[in-house]
Amino acid sequence: MKRFFAILISLVIAFSALPVCLATAETVTPVIVVSGKGSYPLTVKETGEQAYGPSGDKIANLVIKNIPALTSFLVTKNWQKLADEVAGDVYNDIFEIMSCDEEGNSKHQLATKTFAKSVDNYPEDWAFEGRIADEEAVVSAMVDTVGANNTYFFNYDWRLDPMDHADDLNSFVENVKKEKKCSKVILIPCSMGGVITNSYLSEYGSDSCEKIIYAMTAFQGMDMVGELFCKNIDIDTDMLTEYLFSFQRDKTDMQIVVALLKALTEVFPEISGSLDSLMEESLFELNDRIYNEVIRDSLASCPGFWSFVPEEYYAKAKAAMFGGKINKVFEEKIDAYHYGVQVKSKEIMDKAIAGGTAIILLSSYGYMGAPCADSAYTQGDCLIEAHREAGGAVTARWGETLGDKNYTAKGTVCSIKEHNHVSTDCIIDASTGMYPEYTWYLKYNKHVGLDYNTDCTAFLSYLVRTKGQPNVHSNPEFPQFMEFNNITGKLSSLTGSELNISFLDKETTFITRLIIILESLYWNVINYFESVGKNR
Repeated sequence: MKRFFAILISLVIAFSALPVCLATAETVTPVIVVSGKGSYPLTVKETGEQAYGPSGDKIANLVIKNIPALTSFLVTKNWQKLADEVAGDVYNDIFEIMSCDEEGNSKHQLATKTFAKSVDNYPEDWAFEGRIADEEAVVSAMVDTVGANNTYFFNYDWRLDPMDHADDLNSFVENVKKEKKCSKVILIPCSMGGVITNSYLSEYGSDSCEKIIYAMTAFQGMDMVGELFCKNIDIDTDMLTEYLFSFQRDKTDMQIVVALLKALTEVFPEISGSLDSLMEESLFELNDRIYNEVIRDSLASCPGFWSFVPEEYYAKAKAAMFGGKINKVFEEKIDAYHYGVQVKSKEIMDKAIAGGTAIILLSSYGYMGAPCADSAYTQGDCLIEAHREAGGAVTARWGETLGDKNYTAKGTVCSIKEHNHVSTDCIIDASTGMYPEYTWYLKYNKHVGLDYNTDCTAFLSYLVRTKGQPNVHSNPEFPQFMEFNNITGKLSSLTGSELNISFLDKETTFITRLIIILESLYWNVINYFESVGKNR
């Protein structure tokens, strides 16, 4: 009898421990973070010199070298003479090193760091502390979620053909699968990483992808680059001050400076008038020379940069940049991505979903775009427009709303009335985006910010850990529309109170700006005392 009970108890203990053993043995799907443009700098192979972007020393040396030309210009006001003396130096000293030849191949032997193994093999590159942003934050969040030995980082030379990088990404994915003895991976493309990921999907399909989380990506291009390549450049003081105020909304000291600058131009309009006239005159005089002697042979020579040109701009941009004299090999390269991937992105991603791959889009808004064209007034994350990141969602113009709180969703994609896809601040109509059910919008989160050691880390972890296809209704903690507090690092659901106080357009009064500044000061003080309390 004793033996019988001993055996019985042993069996009970063994079977009760079985779920724990199975949980321990549960496989973790490895995560590959696909970098955006310039996550790691391009360097000259022989010397290690940084090729892009230009160092502070290079810019300082360029200015010092051209002091005589700039001094002469102040006297003569001769723009063409200034261009004769300066344009060559700007191209040769700053842009020539990263240029491609007529066929889109690199002129120089450049390199960027790559990481063939999981990030635990590179502690000198991936050991961060405190609050960080961008791809480093995404990688750190994944280290916490799946472990450093299951987190990978795919990097590439952003200038070159995305279709070639698709081949490289496929090899990378296959190596990860072989190393981890698994059949699936999770991809998190960031920024330009969406271009590379969709190029990979178009060539190799999605059988190896359990889930793809597009983190503020340019898979639909960027209005800003479309405007740039179509020569639609326009800058004024209102645009500059609004951009600075928007971009620095988490830095109280800069907000005060910009708000005072704006107030100064309102009190003395002749100041902004003079600056606007100067910028208008410079663009009129130098526009063609800037394009013909700098941009065409640098940025426009890179196949990768053409992946940022949206369909609406593409044909006009090619005509504007090359005037019909485009190298056939180069044109074949950029056309292959544009017509084979960007234009077909919905078809490519639909096919992935049909094959069982979960698709998630993250879009940010609440910021102006780069102040170089009218597209700056499109809602975005300071770099990529929100409607591009979301695959076509209708957004209000910067400083405006879609109407009032009675605005009715257009419902061109999701027409289910029970689904509320309009943000409470009346800025985003997500019912018109590519995937209304699978797209989250983060207000005031800068481009691929997703700061580590904030609520963004928990959000990313949730998206990765959730099995199957999560949607915007799955978890009340992470609704479709959230606001990111840059000071506290908190994500919170939009409440509707943002409608009348959150936008800072060119008509916003100085008093309203001061209210926003005081709000920022308040959160700085609260955050300070919270940190003091934690340290005690």
